[in-house]
Amino acid sequence: MASQRLAPRKSSAAHKSHRKPKRSWNVYVSRSLKAINSHMSMSGRTMKIVNSYVNDVMERIAMEAASIVRAHKKLTLGAREVQTAVRLVLPPELAKHAMAEGTKAVSNSCR
Repeated sequence: MASQRLAPRKSSAAHKSHRKPKRSWNVYVSRSLKAINSHMSMSGRTMKIVNSYVNDVMERIAMEAASIVRAHKKLTLGAREVQTAVRLVLPPELAKHAMAEGTKAVSNSCR
């Protein structure tokens, strides 16, 4: 077997690099905007800013929910922990609306 030649390697042009697509909230932000006012749109720069803001808020809520789970010495992150994290992270009026929408989404998914 040592005397057998190995097949030549394929050139690097044959191997295409596959990058993971960047995950963003752009589709959901656009849908929400169109639901509010169908004649409005956002520039690319504005969409990047909104996407960054949503990522930041989601990260804060996730971190707070994880710390709540650790504080209660549980292993499972549930809807109750996320709801408490939303109350702590968001301003009161926004948290109230977020909890109403979240409760509605959870009840719709359980049907």
